[in-house]
Amino acid sequence: MVTRKLKITQVMKRDVIAAVQARVALVREQEELTQVQTAALLGITQPRLNALLNDHGELFSLEALIEIATKLELNVRLSISRPYRDG
Repeated sequence: MVTRKLKITQVMKRDVIAAVQARVALVREQEELTQVQTAALLGITQPRLNALLNDHGELFSLEALIEIATKLELNVRLSISRPYRDG
């Protein structure tokens, strides 16, 4: 059960990282912001933002990623359902 929980968390993190990366790129382009300005807007340091944007998002906790997503005006939802079983 613990292994399954870890896999679910990893999938959730991957999805949040991808959404945050896309939104950061859009905001930076629209607002013509530097990484330093964007990091300040998100409440993180420029090196942390750089890590997030360069495929090191696993360094962030799921909670930190959700907080950043929220600051970028992204809605994060968790859906839980029972697996489909044929028969």
